[in-house]
Amino acid sequence: MSKTIEIKKVHIRNLLISFILGFGILFGLEHFGKFSYIADSPNQNNYEKPSLVQYVPSNTKVLRIYFDSYFNNRIETAGNGFDLYDMSYANTDFKKYSVKSYYYTKATIKDYKFGVYISLTLFIITLFFTNFKIKLT
Repeated sequence: MSKTIEIKKVHIRNLLISFILGFGILFGLEHFGKFSYIADSPNQNNYEKPSLVQYVPSNTKVLRIYFDSYFNNRIETAGNGFDLYDMSYANTDFKKYSVKSYYYTKATIKDYKFGVYISLTLFIITLFFTNFKIKLT
């Protein structure tokens, strides 16, 4: 009296599609993350009065770039030669999608478990609807 487990091709296909969609959704969610940075601002002279407002020129180099992902994981890189002008204004090198996609990809890799959760949820939903038919009368 042996029991056999039958795996249909449809289920394997749905599993692969759900993983592709799950990580695609995760990559899309990473676009809602936030960028921040630390500038290489000059140090305050100890003999001057402290000031709460300090002007930092736009050609000041950026020391660190941070990307806080949608799921609150932080991606941290060096300044990569960017300056404050690149970080603040549109149509600069940093605002190009090819630069930002590096951070989105790193965040997707760091948040992989959420991609797996999304994929498994999609797979369970498709598994439910392929095995059960719902009729409304």
